[in-house]
Amino acid sequence: MKGTERRTFVWRATIALGIAMASSMDIPAEEPRVIARDAWVRLPPRLKTETALYMVLENHSGQKRKVVSVSTDAAQTAEMHEMRMERTTMVMTPVSEISIPAKGKTSLNPDRLHIMLFGLKSRPAVGDMIQVTLKLDDGSTVPVTAIVRK
Repeated sequence: MKGTERRTFVWRATIALGIAMASSMDIPAEEPRVIARDAWVRLPPRLKTETALYMVLENHSGQKRKVVSVSTDAAQTAEMHEMRMERTTMVMTPVSEISIPAKGKTSLNPDRLHIMLFGLKSRPAVGDMIQVTLKLDDGSTVPVTAIVRK
């Protein structure tokens, strides 16, 4: 082989090897754009069949996202709610969406936004896990595993 032919051969072999290696590698799935962390459910009072769910939602995308619905097999219904003061009374009202800023986070906590689980199908104990799915405005879903605590 002449010098030019040899360089062309090495170059083509290198490209072919790179393609073969890339196609045989396990390429990780794209990381979720919105994640839920530190999710927990308040242990419901003894004779109650409803409770609240709290978490931090992180949006790693460059676009604002909104939670538009919540579902779970653990309760008959799941609703997004907001706590706010009206004069001297704390009032809980349903909301149709929860916004998460681009490259930001939104906290669901006892003082403001949260998710209510109504009609619990069984009484959870401290340490149990409850699975919830959040649906976002772009059609994607966010799985949430929340631990029950006092």
